Amino acid sequence: MTGSSRISRRIALPRDPLFRLLAVNLLAGICIAALVLGGIFAGNIGNLRVLVQGAEDPVLPVLMLAFGLVITLGSVVIGSAIMLLGQSGRSGGPPRGERPGADGAVLQPVPVRGDSDRSRRRQFPAG
Repeated sequence: MTGSSRISRRIALPRDPLFRLLAVNLLAGICIAALVLGGIFAGNIGNLRVLVQGAEDPVLPVLMLAFGLVITLGSVVIGSAIMLLGQSGRSGGPPRGERPGADGAVLQPVPVRGDSDRSRRRQFPAG
């Protein structure tokens, strides 16, 4: 078989990295939702499989459950991916207090002394 006779079957992902991140993680959420849906019916959780099999139109409840799972689990996977964007490596990121600022300088906490003198409290006149 020559290279020109092969048909390339690749999924067309968006060029923008953000949309690519969202698309890949949405597909992962759909796969997880399909696994959960299969597990619900395989385990007959809440006697759901028997109820769906006994329904007049069993496709509608399955589609409604699948839609809810895709929305929920897809959102969880996408949200997790977005929240993990700023982390460098598995450990999370730089330790607290050693985060570089906008100009590249390392930020350090500054101690601030509070005024503990009660006589300086503002007195409000009784009204």
